[in-house]
Amino acid sequence: MESAITILNQIIKMFLMMAVGYQLYRKKTINDDTTARLSNILLMVATPCTIVTSFNQEYSAEKLQGLMFAFLLSLAVYAVNILIAQLLFKPEERVEKFSLVFSNAGFLGIPLVTGLLGIEAVFYLAPFIVCFYLYAWTYGVVVMSGKKENITLRKIVTNPCIWAMILGVVIFLTVKPSPPFMEAIESLGSLNTPLAMLVLGAYLAKSPLVHMFKNKTAYRVSFARLALIPALLLAAFCFIPESYATIRTVILISAAAPSAVLAPVFAQMFDQDITLGAQIVSLSTLLSLFTLPLVLFISEMIW
Repeated sequence: MESAITILNQIIKMFLMMAVGYQLYRKKTINDDTTARLSNILLMVATPCTIVTSFNQEYSAEKLQGLMFAFLLSLAVYAVNILIAQLLFKPEERVEKFSLVFSNAGFLGIPLVTGLLGIEAVFYLAPFIVCFYLYAWTYGVVVMSGKKENITLRKIVTNPCIWAMILGVVIFLTVKPSPPFMEAIESLGSLNTPLAMLVLGAYLAKSPLVHMFKNKTAYRVSFARLALIPALLLAAFCFIPESYATIRTVILISAAAPSAVLAPVFAQMFDQDITLGAQIVSLSTLLSLFTLPLVLFISEMIW
């Protein structure tokens, strides 16, 4: 119950910050160009710095084993998500599939995990984020475009989050950087939560909320993303040993998060329904205020 209350408080705090982004967009203080630039800062600077910061801890074989386990578990979770998407949606329902498979693990997962378990727990979230981009620029590109030839290796190997994890592993395994260096990285990483919430708030303001609440497809995807997938993981993760309790909680939070902001971005990139993508992201984000604390509450009861 304590974890559920903590995450509820964290979500409320994040939604209050989102409300600021919503108002800034509605008042035209920020626009689509501003939102795009803030998203780039998140991707290029804030999120990578948060990942690097989480690896600045004393090495132990147990932590390294946990990191490898988190990576394998993350790969498996995405594979299951893809299978569920294939079963629930038709081939032409491309935005729906993408929105189901990919959760907002970076924008919402990092703040939630940090608020609930501390910055050290992002150490086990980093593999989930890396897998996010590995799958997004392979499966995600194919499902949105319908063409395998659109996959580009350059998009994968140049992703800042992947390089951040590589740098983080080097820091974890070898000599720790000097305090000023790490303090600068930590300060930049602290931008992750407020910037992410401003961007999400701006996305909510892009279209009238009444249209979002009337979209039956958005409810279908949100139910699968926020209820079906977490329910399956709650059952499957019962078989994970207690020694990996922190890892399974981190992966559960990340996998139970609302649809990724990347959905409307990819929809625009590959000439799909941008409005549908934005409405799915917005609705699932609002509904997660209720579903995420419930998922954590159930996990405390059964694990």
